[in-house]
Amino acid sequence: MSATPELDRNHTEAPADTDARSTPEPIAEERIFVGRRLEISQITSALLKGSSVIVKGRAGIGKRTLLGKVREELATQRVCLAPSMSTVKQMAADLAEQVHEAIGLQVPERLIPPRFRAMAERTGAVPFRHIKRNLSREPVADQLALVMQSLKKRDDVILFVEALEVPPTQADFLAQIAEHCQLCAAMDSDNRRVRIQRLLWKFQATVEIKPLVSPVVREWVELWLERHPLAFESNRIRKAFIRGVARDSNGVPAAVQGILDFALTEHAVTRSTLREMEHDAAIYYLDMTPILVIVSVGFMALRYISRGMGMKEMMVMAGVGTSMFYLLLYFGRMMQKRR
Repeated sequence: MSATPELDRNHTEAPADTDARSTPEPIAEERIFVGRRLEISQITSALLKGSSVIVKGRAGIGKRTLLGKVREELATQRVCLAPSMSTVKQMAADLAEQVHEAIGLQVPERLIPPRFRAMAERTGAVPFRHIKRNLSREPVADQLALVMQSLKKRDDVILFVEALEVPPTQADFLAQIAEHCQLCAAMDSDNRRVRIQRLLWKFQATVEIKPLVSPVVREWVELWLERHPLAFESNRIRKAFIRGVARDSNGVPAAVQGILDFALTEHAVTRSTLREMEHDAAIYYLDMTPILVIVSVGFMALRYISRGMGMKEMMVMAGVGTSMFYLLLYFGRMMQKRR
């Protein structure tokens, strides 16, 4: 037997120990999600038509949360895979397990422990936990080859990638996987990595995520206050707080959540609290590169012109301008570091 038939996708893992069941796990608070109905409709429509979709936007704009909502929308219509992208090894391991659970993974006999081979031959299925250890010892390229082999004849699989800020190796593997399934990935607008730019040829549709409009942010804050009743000096301060979050966050979801988390640490929301509300995600930085290039070229040209014409005054101006250029260059580098 060179390989087992397609694994049983409906296999149920054995129940955990009684002691493990008796200890309840803490339940994470569900994040409030508002707006983005148009973006969700655009993405789901493109995916259902068979296109791969890239979701672009600045950091903190809520791309990952949006992809999670799209995944929920398509869960009953498509096979949705969402591996961790922390490392290429983790990505391969997650993909193998998720493909096994969703559609079945064709596994060579050598990866099945001898004590389970008879059962696999009899039933045509083997639980993933029986092959997990041996599979994890395989090279990443071989693990992904098994995944792609299982995806070859499928046309209903979508791979969700929360962020394309990945190293070249993962970018190359994603390009290979894109030949066998659709991709729905998020990417920062300022991502200029060469491998990522090559990968973008795999995407047929692009959805740009913009900041939330003020009424949507206010709705978010109102819903959040229902769950977290804060103490306000007065009703007027409460209204000012809602307006302030909408204004100071610039519609960036990460900034909205950061400001709300900051408010939770306050004993009571006062006027001074309103003045301290801010978040780095809401700050926009000016790209000084084009300005610096134009200024540097202008001063270089001025220097050569002054020499050719023998004008000392112009030479002095060029020297002063060069000094100003280096000053601007210093501030430009400082802004780039902060970003």
